[in-house]
Amino acid sequence: MGTDKVFSMLNTLRLKNVAVVEEAEVTFGEGLTVLTGETGAGKSIVIDALGLLVGGRAEADVIRAGADEAVIEGLFDRSELLAARLSELGLPDDGPELSIRRSLSRQGKGRVHVNGALVGVGVLQRLMKGQVDIAGQHEHMALLDPREHLGLVDRFGAIRSADESAGGSEQSDVMAKYSAAWARVRETADRLQALGGDESQVAARIDYLSFQLEELERVNPQVGEDVTLEAERKRLASSEKLRKTVGSAEELTATQEGSAVELLGRAVHLVADAERIDPSLSSVRTALIAAQTELDDAARGLSRYLSGLNSDPRRLDEVDERLDALKRLSRKHAAPLEAVVAKRGTLAAELDELKHRAERRAEVEVEHRKARDEADAAAKELTVLRQKAGKRLTEAVVAGLQRLSMQRARFEVEFVAVELQSSGGDQVQFLFCANPGEALRPLAKVASGGEASRVMLAMKAAVAGSDSCSCSVFDEADAGIGGAVADVVGRLIKDIAGHRQVLCITHLPQVAAHADAHLRIEKAESKGRTRSVVVPLEPGDDRAHELARMLSGVEVTREALGAAEALLRSALRHVKPRRQRKKSDGEQRRSA
Repeated sequence: MGTDKVFSMLNTLRLKNVAVVEEAEVTFGEGLTVLTGETGAGKSIVIDALGLLVGGRAEADVIRAGADEAVIEGLFDRSELLAARLSELGLPDDGPELSIRRSLSRQGKGRVHVNGALVGVGVLQRLMKGQVDIAGQHEHMALLDPREHLGLVDRFGAIRSADESAGGSEQSDVMAKYSAAWARVRETADRLQALGGDESQVAARIDYLSFQLEELERVNPQVGEDVTLEAERKRLASSEKLRKTVGSAEELTATQEGSAVELLGRAVHLVADAERIDPSLSSVRTALIAAQTELDDAARGLSRYLSGLNSDPRRLDEVDERLDALKRLSRKHAAPLEAVVAKRGTLAAELDELKHRAERRAEVEVEHRKARDEADAAAKELTVLRQKAGKRLTEAVVAGLQRLSMQRARFEVEFVAVELQSSGGDQVQFLFCANPGEALRPLAKVASGGEASRVMLAMKAAVAGSDSCSCSVFDEADAGIGGAVADVVGRLIKDIAGHRQVLCITHLPQVAAHADAHLRIEKAESKGRTRSVVVPLEPGDDRAHELARMLSGVEVTREALGAAEALLRSALRHVKPRRQRKKSDGEQRRSA
């Protein structure tokens, strides 16, 4: 079933017995949705639940007190990328929406269902990788880690592997080419290592294998030979007893006076005489004749056995010696004889490999150099793409910082060539300078908490239209920002929402004013239990009253209400057209 939808927007989130939320169902739309409420009301629970729905780690305290199980369910638009991943992972594709259900139990048993199919958390993570980007209050700490910087440049430049891209592109093709070449480099390097080693150690190994193989070839064991020889040995060692016993049996059967053969012959004649009087004895006579035939065969068998019975002590010594040799081999190789016979071929193959090691190593070295040249060429292509992306990212982040009242801040993406590795031949570090006259230095060493938050917001705005993520979540990522900058932050987050769905927890009314949808999280007591509920706020008085509460605190004053209405009017003046996205047939039907 095909789809042409580009985004995997979250449509519905349902929670049951999650922390202080007894039961809630929240519907989300396009653009910016803000979540507000008193401190401790449970705003972050919604975001944490969303994180679990895309494969996040679960903690035991997620389950509401008194409940045995917590359940989180979500409906996402099925994008082209998700459709491809569903197919790759062998999961059902049920149409324009993707259903995910995750349950957590106090017994430690969790369940994940994707479109009704039971899967592991690892499969869920692979399916939803990169689809939801959750930025917490402390994400700027990750931004300060240089190990994360190359990934951010690649996200901005849409340089990603095939499993992260719904379709081909120059960037993903170059990355795929490099990944394939790097895999060949590693594979040939492993083979070279196996063919390498100290020459004296290799010579010692050849000597050892030659000795082992020579011994095996000298003894030349055969599968099942030990079993056959054991039987022969037992027969030879007991030949006298066998001769006596079988001889006695032969006498009783045929050779002595009154033997079984003689007695049975007499019985046949007697029954034959009686049969002349009573023909009904015919079947009895026939049975006796058959028994006589069988007994004659047995007697001849005993005679043949006695004739062939060997009591040669020399043969017994030969058998004992051969069995001892086979047992020594089995003990030496700590394996039954069948495995020892099989090991002969393995030793011969390894010995041949080592003896021809030089020529085979030369062949693998040619393969390795070729793979290395291909990886070098692809890495250079990657570097060119990354440097172009780094330049554009620098410009975008600087523009974002200027909007955030850091007009004179400088930001730069520094590239350093390194030895090839799985990600290529580039090492990236973000350099930053907040004030004029100072040198650019690593971001981690010079940015304060507030500055790092602004850089992070500028970075999010820069990559908003570049990667495959369809839902960005800001969990108080505007912490540490206030004053006149707060409105700019709101506009910036609103701009990001023009490229993708954005969910934002905030305490700043200037940010909340820019929302397309506003959810208030309220905490209340019912029957001695604390519970949180999600209340959608209608445009107009409801939203204005909530913004006024955020401005003035518990008591909403007339002045605060007037200021809140002014914030809403100001936000409306800065609304930009949202980027249009293609709709699937299913979505068009829902819209109709």
